[in-house]
Amino acid sequence: MKKLLLYSTCIIALTACHTKNTQPVTDSAAVYTVPDDEAITQAVHDAYASVTFKKGDTPNYEAIKTHFIPQAQLINYGSDTTQVFTINQFVYLYRSFVEADTVYAYSEKEIFGKNEQFGKIAQRISSYTSATNSKKKDSTETGVNSFQLIKTPTGWKVSSIIWDVEKKGLKVPGYYLGK
Repeated sequence: MKKLLLYSTCIIALTACHTKNTQPVTDSAAVYTVPDDEAITQAVHDAYASVTFKKGDTPNYEAIKTHFIPQAQLINYGSDTTQVFTINQFVYLYRSFVEADTVYAYSEKEIFGKNEQFGKIAQRISSYTSATNSKKKDSTETGVNSFQLIKTPTGWKVSSIIWDVEKKGLKVPGYYLGK
């Protein structure tokens, strides 16, 4: 009798723990859409456009800052050492690069990107290509930017970018190219 009571108690406990969920899953990756997808994408594309200029034009260095929060950090892994800049340092170094190398034109644009958002924070993984036309030499580069953004009263702004570039032994995988 004790064994029967013990078995019955175990069966009741196990069936009580195993309940079928009749609620539909609505937040899975398969059905999730980024609420502010277009605005986040536009903020990143605007940041790219702010550093791009055509031959005969001069970059608007101050306009670059408008796409970032004042405390933004830019972290470059493109060389052997990590370089961390504030937005003001980045703009200063970009201006120095353009003027010292006599850059006639510079273009940076997204190849493929994907957003994620939760509330007022977002991130965008963005594969890009850039082209430099300068007195010294013309060059191209492909890499991946990881943008972190926050929603401000005036819209989405970049709070940080971390990037790395293709080099020997490091190619951008198809996953980051939308393949």
